[in-house]
Amino acid sequence: MRIFLLLITLWMGLEASAQAVPPQPEPPAGRNVVLVIIDGVRQQEWGGRAVDDAGKPVKLSELFPVLLKLRQRGLWLPNVAISNPAGVSLPAYADIFAGRRQEKILSNYPPAEDFRTHYPTLMQEAQKQLRLGFDGVSLIASWAPLCQIAALAPLRPEEEFYRSCSFKSNAPQTAEPPLFFKPEVYGGSRTDIDTFVDVLREVPKRHPRLLVIHLGDADEEAHLHARVQRKLGQHYGIFHYHQALRQDDYLLGRIWDALQSDPFYRDNTYLIVTTDHGRDTAEDPAQWASHGRCIAEKIRTKPCSGCSGVFALAVGPGLTGKTARGTYLHTDIAPTIAKLLGIQFPSATGKPIREIVEPAARAPQRTGQGAPPVYLTLPPQPITATVGSQPAPAVSSAQPGTQPGAQPPQAPPSALGAVSGPTASRPVAPAVPAAAP
Repeated sequence: MRIFLLLITLWMGLEASAQAVPPQPEPPAGRNVVLVIIDGVRQQEWGGRAVDDAGKPVKLSELFPVLLKLRQRGLWLPNVAISNPAGVSLPAYADIFAGRRQEKILSNYPPAEDFRTHYPTLMQEAQKQLRLGFDGVSLIASWAPLCQIAALAPLRPEEEFYRSCSFKSNAPQTAEPPLFFKPEVYGGSRTDIDTFVDVLREVPKRHPRLLVIHLGDADEEAHLHARVQRKLGQHYGIFHYHQALRQDDYLLGRIWDALQSDPFYRDNTYLIVTTDHGRDTAEDPAQWASHGRCIAEKIRTKPCSGCSGVFALAVGPGLTGKTARGTYLHTDIAPTIAKLLGIQFPSATGKPIREIVEPAARAPQRTGQGAPPVYLTLPPQPITATVGSQPAPAVSSAQPGTQPGAQPPQAPPSALGAVSGPTASRPVAPAVPAAAP
């Protein structure tokens, strides 16, 4: 009888431990890649030449503290150029996704028959060749058109992957309603905060091997400056644009911390950061917010030089803090990621960036597992969510092998999955027409 009671007690203890610490997914055999695209970052800002509304210098460390820390850990590529002749968003994303110039996409408003990708994209090639399924690839974006150009149609059901852009996604309908916390000014967009919340909710559930994240608030704030200037003749100011860049830099740090907190991604993931276009380099308040064929240079046949020059940053196994010497194009990013993932991308015309793929190929599959992860922002605190009137439990910070409620010895609470379960209504956006990103 005593032996029986002892076995029952042992079984109950094991059952409780299993419930307290959910099993972690096995890390993949190959690498993961996370691509973060921050919309519309002007050369003056990422080049350390920004000034505020009073003309005083704004330090690079004030705008991009996280980006600077990541530059110390990875490859900084300051000589990257857009590959499209328009200098606006949709052609840039079309080229980045397809790894080639998409000749029929020359503006943000192409004809309906051309408002799509005309070539296979990196996301669908990764999903197909690595046999990743719906959850293995994810696109989470603030701007709605990115989901429309993310895959060459028609897609069979087994070729679909998770796409969430603006307030819509292609995920199967569930009882849990979508979460949106901030109202959005422009049609066809959601705020970057809500995009980040979507990352927090979906990535821990899906663990995509390839994750593409788009943040668009900075570009929208610049366009809002131009709109106020045009309609009212008032100076809205560059302050709001700078604040959006500070916000997105912080969110970049939170994304990094999330990767470091998750054993699926830590030490086995490349983070690549870039922007879709720059802006007019003119300091005139009526012009700096623009991009494309800008007024300042009086050139109508090609985008202004400030719009053409962009940056990229790559952090991951085998990469160390240095500045790349080579010059590259947007179309080179997707072939580089394909190489890191170990897939072919025959329809792409861009070339893998040698300064990334060569040291990556020499790096072991897993590095530094015994070292504590490096975090770039303050550890996020667990959030107690409510469903109806019943409080939901806070996300546990317990690590495998610890008692529930005990503090982990090294890592903070997981940066992914901190928000779960609450219900919220979608904010009603003002009836403002969409701006050209």
